[in-house]
Amino acid sequence: MHASACHLRCYGTSSDVDRHDFAQWVLPLRGDLDFELGAVGGRLDVLQGAFVAPGEGHAQTGDGDHLMLIVDCPAGLIDDHTLEHLRRQRWLALPKGLRQRLASPPAHGSDDLLATLLQQYAPAGSAARLHALCTRLSANPGADWNVARMAALVGISGSRLHAAFVQEFGVPPQAWLSACRLRWAKHRLLTSTDSIATIALDAGYSEHSALTRALRRETGLTPQAFRRQ
Repeated sequence: MHASACHLRCYGTSSDVDRHDFAQWVLPLRGDLDFELGAVGGRLDVLQGAFVAPGEGHAQTGDGDHLMLIVDCPAGLIDDHTLEHLRRQRWLALPKGLRQRLASPPAHGSDDLLATLLQQYAPAGSAARLHALCTRLSANPGADWNVARMAALVGISGSRLHAAFVQEFGVPPQAWLSACRLRWAKHRLLTSTDSIATIALDAGYSEHSALTRALRRETGLTPQAFRRQ
């Protein structure tokens, strides 16, 4: 492969594990997708995409109305330092500017879009510390993530963290965390047999009913109905 390429895809209810010798970005344009990357499962939506390193096994499960933009990256285009950084990060918080660009049809020029992605997720990029925080939130959404703790990890004040999140992602940090918790809970509802109460507490909700309210606001479904679908 000598040039980047973009593909629009919808996925079925199951897939075999796939591997390829080039890197790939998976960027949701609409809806959700359960994604297995290596030995780690997660869920993608319009706030979170994924990076697939060369040779890394991945599989996906589509449910509901969804559309993904897949960006193939030619082998050798990413330097080793950046590749290792992206491999560790895996799940990518999608900035407001990038989401707006993806929503516009001219955004799908592959080479220009790939250059934007590499700049956006560079290890020393201007928002690298924010993205590192988002990675930690995604990995453990049920922890006690108050604003002071999040701000300390980034090395700025709480008010500056709020302003930085709004500028980068279009939402305050607590709103991003709420979306992260619901995304994690939806993944667990569909991929585990854990009780709904356990999932709610592990995701950071104070009680079962709090997860029910959040899920119903987004999907119109209760956790039981969402799991049955």
